[in-house]
Amino acid sequence: MPESGMTFASFKDDEQIGSRREVLLLGADLRDVAEVRVELSGVPLLPDGTVVVFVSRTATLREVKEAAARKLLAKEAGASGPTAAHVAEVLVVVQYVSREPTSRSKSNRERLSYELAYKTDEQKALAIADLAAKGETLVASHLDYIVSELQRSSSAEIKQAVCKAVIAAGQASLPFYQDIVGLIGDQSPEVRYWGCLAVGTMGSSASGAKRQIRNLLQDSSEAVRFGACSALGGIKAEDCTDDLKNKLDDPSPEVQGAACLALGRMGVAGARYAPMVVPKLSDPRSCNDALKALALMGPEGSKHCDKVVECLCNEDAETRALAASVVGKMSEYVKDTPAAMNRILDLTRDEDGRKRVAAVLALGYMGRDAASHKGILQDCLMDEFEEEAENALTQGGCRGRLPPSCRKAKCAAAAALARIAAQDQGYGWESTAADVARLLGSEDWEVKLCALECLSALGRRARENTDKVVGQLSDEKYIIRAKAATALANIGDLESIGLNKLSELLQDTCPAVKSAAALALAELGDDGAEYCNKVFDLLTDISADVRAAAVTALSKMRDKGRYFTTVIAQRLKTEGEDPKVRVAAMEALSALEERSLAFLDLIKQHQRDEVPSVREAASK
Repeated sequence: MPESGMTFASFKDDEQIGSRREVLLLGADLRDVAEVRVELSGVPLLPDGTVVVFVSRTATLREVKEAAARKLLAKEAGASGPTAAHVAEVLVVVQYVSREPTSRSKSNRERLSYELAYKTDEQKALAIADLAAKGETLVASHLDYIVSELQRSSSAEIKQAVCKAVIAAGQASLPFYQDIVGLIGDQSPEVRYWGCLAVGTMGSSASGAKRQIRNLLQDSSEAVRFGACSALGGIKAEDCTDDLKNKLDDPSPEVQGAACLALGRMGVAGARYAPMVVPKLSDPRSCNDALKALALMGPEGSKHCDKVVECLCNEDAETRALAASVVGKMSEYVKDTPAAMNRILDLTRDEDGRKRVAAVLALGYMGRDAASHKGILQDCLMDEFEEEAENALTQGGCRGRLPPSCRKAKCAAAAALARIAAQDQGYGWESTAADVARLLGSEDWEVKLCALECLSALGRRARENTDKVVGQLSDEKYIIRAKAATALANIGDLESIGLNKLSELLQDTCPAVKSAAALALAELGDDGAEYCNKVFDLLTDISADVRAAAVTALSKMRDKGRYFTTVIAQRLKTEGEDPKVRVAAMEALSALEERSLAFLDLIKQHQRDEVPSVREAASK
């Protein structure tokens, strides 16, 4: 894929488009133009439907349009070739897509408006649920459309989908409280359940619904009782702790677990019920919520750290991983509780590899409090145990694959050492770094990934292994190349050969790698700043993630960064620019301080933006 992207709006008809590295982004969803694109360049259609035309020689924009038209018509007309009239006809189509592109947000709103106006209730619900899965930023900009559908439909499916969108929108959903609160009294138990979850995400702003939710604790539906417990925890209804305590004896273990977690979210008011939560660790259907609750209960929950440690032996992989993280939250109590600490150390030598992995993870989560045991973790770097990544739950789509640190002993040890190293900035890590660096010779990319993360956490203490990390910049796995770039930024002191190899990643085919390389160069001081012009080229990249990374990187390039203040501010003026790029631009301008004072009015304009993250960045 060419390295830089430019829109037709960047050029006039008689202006020359100069190099092979420039591309023109055409409008999406035009089948005939897409066919021209294939003939001209062979570049695959991007996932979002954007059409790419590759400019193979210096030409004016008009010449590119005419060439596209001829290419299309030659294909249709055969050997006789296209007539001038046909060329003119197709040229109109090409000119149509060369207009200033509308913002993607507007395009998405129009598409959603169509879906909600002309589709069946089932199709509408699917459209809303699909949008809800795309993240807070996108959902928030469409939430008014979505919630208004409640006024036009009585479909339970649509009501549930709207609730999912409200949950995904986060704080942006608060203005729609009155529209949503009525759903907790709906006839459908599924709607009442989702209504409770949606109201719960609104926090204390939804406290007016407390009495209605409290009544639902006695609902005949198990799902509704579960949702009611979750909602009371979400709005922090501290005067309902006794009601939640009573639900610890609910016939459903899932409801018991939800009550545990709700009590945990109540702070001091719920912490006194920690002894009643502990027995729920013995039921696999309530165990995970009970673990989360104890982690939230502060000292009162930490008093039961020995019971939490026993969950490292649980048969369920997700529960073991969760227990390890909870041990970390209780580390001050664990290290001073011999029964708990000795049990963890014993488990690192257990014959069951699953328990060894869980214990190693627990030590890692303890951070500095487990630094005296890093020798044990270093020995575990040689442990060959691996648990299968796939099981019945993952294959059935009920659960995602656990990260490699939860499945492979070597990965667990590297991840644990990384967490400890991040908190313990002392000396004596050189031998550990050398042992971790040896893992880079593994054929298992997951092992190499965890090793790079550990070396990154070690920073300058791993500088003797720089060459091995540089060697990973050419790995076939994009995630390894990206992680190697990040590690080199943290290790520092990169020689010219390594710098050149790192800068070459700015032209990588993967956006994540280009982003990592740009940010890495920004962290390498004056040496990295020498590549500022190459990073500047990424400001017109097709990927919004890359553009955002380029903005951030330029702002960090010390003395040279200030010269890019104007072009960074230009991203705020660009029509249809992605929210993440605009946020990055405002954060970059803030970092540039006095150089950005001229753009304060431009930043203030974004305080009224429809995207919450943009408004928040503009208000800082």
